Amino acid sequence: MPDGPKRKPMHARRHKEKRYNSSRWRNYRRTFLALSPLCVECGNVAEVVDHITPVRLGGAFWEPSNHAGMCHACHNAKSGREARIPHSYG
Repeated sequence: MPDGPKRKPMHARRHKEKRYNSSRWRNYRRTFLALSPLCVECGNVAEVVDHITPVRLGGAFWEPSNHAGMCHACHNAKSGREARIPHSYG
């Protein structure tokens, strides 16, 4: 039985939102994770800067109070839950 298409490795993927691919975001992310090195959910090493309120639902992209450090597993679980929330328009 075929497994379906394989995902590209993480380093080969780029986010659709151009701000995530900017040097400004990469520098911000590095600094944020240095100051907040643990996942807010499980306490493991944080690898992702999460937007607490997703930008697509009205959260501020650059507002530090809207950011939290998360490990990949917790961030993926949170993103999966949020994917079921309809977009905020207007």
